[in-house]
Amino acid sequence: MAVINVNQVRWVSVALGASVLVGILLNFNLLGVWAGPVMSMGVSESGRYIISAHRDNKLILWDLHQKQRDTLSDNANLYSAYFVTGQNAFLWQDTDNLVTVQSTDDKVLKQFQHFPTYGHIISNDLETYLSTDDQWNVFSGYGDTKHPVLNDGVVPSFIGAGKLLNLSIDRNNTFFVTAGFDDDHSAISEHSPLNSSQRFSQYGGVTLWSAENKQPVAKLRGNSSKTHAAISPDGKWVVSGDEAGNSITWNTSIPKHRMRTARYHSGLYIDDLPDDLPDSDYFDKSGLIEAPRGVHDFTIAVAFIHNSEYYLRFGNNSHFAALFKTGSPWPVKYFDLGESPKLVTYGSQYSRNTAIATSPEAGILAMGHQSTGGISVYQFDPDQLTLERIWVVE
Repeated sequence: MAVINVNQVRWVSVALGASVLVGILLNFNLLGVWAGPVMSMGVSESGRYIISAHRDNKLILWDLHQKQRDTLSDNANLYSAYFVTGQNAFLWQDTDNLVTVQSTDDKVLKQFQHFPTYGHIISNDLETYLSTDDQWNVFSGYGDTKHPVLNDGVVPSFIGAGKLLNLSIDRNNTFFVTAGFDDDHSAISEHSPLNSSQRFSQYGGVTLWSAENKQPVAKLRGNSSKTHAAISPDGKWVVSGDEAGNSITWNTSIPKHRMRTARYHSGLYIDDLPDDLPDSDYFDKSGLIEAPRGVHDFTIAVAFIHNSEYYLRFGNNSHFAALFKTGSPWPVKYFDLGESPKLVTYGSQYSRNTAIATSPEAGILAMGHQSTGGISVYQFDPDQLTLERIWVVE
């Protein structure tokens, strides 16, 4: 892309006038994004493209290589921006409820009418489509093939919980995960996921589902309150974090076995000790590293950043992220994401944790900002264990 300097700006201002100058500055990304804050986003597997849906219904495609952006629509569903794994294509819905799978070179691969989604995902073969509504009901398919997967109560919900029921699917289309608000300890055998006659759902927490038959495999318990979870690209791991500071890891081959993650300051809780010990004896600190001031373990989101090997936890009201090696309870490193511009992690915006997205294959992290329509983009280096901010658009 061409470079424009300050002297050129002054000359253009005099020669062409203010209105033309504004157009030129927008073209060269020298002015901020004229859009509302990001509500949902996705990153392409290559790491080159980012798709984002904004509070004012704009849909923007960002090209990281060219450092350019293109507003594709002014009527996008806020929670519909999603990049398809293994495809150079993204998923979105407009405010007339038309869902589109569209390639980055503007080819429509699939299109259908649907209800207004509060989050949706599609498999890389474009055959498995899953979506949720504002009552945290989950559906598979669309049109004549649409049928409920989860519909067992109206509490919790998007309004009641203050967050989405997050969806995550592995690249092999083996499992998908739902995660919302966790306070239930019952077994799958005790409750059907399809029981609309009851008020309180038994599947608000982290649940592992079969992508083939759309049936629950296991309730992954241990979190509390607002909870976010992600499944690894290879489908072997599920990681979670919640607003109470709990973080749990499960291997999908043994989902009944939960592995706690260490808190950043107090360490790893040991739950098989006698009840009469001092509080400090219940925590193992042997694997802790020094935690920087301002890092918080109460979590707004989790995301894999290097294939299925490393993942990040994002603290609420914090500009730090913690790096974990999958399967280990100990934080490996803390990354300062920058105090300015303020990120979506500020302000307890659990309803916007979909404004954080990664490409685990390319090591790219993209995040929306707290109160403007811009984004910050970071590159992870798995050899040096660094996370460098490589692009900021305010």
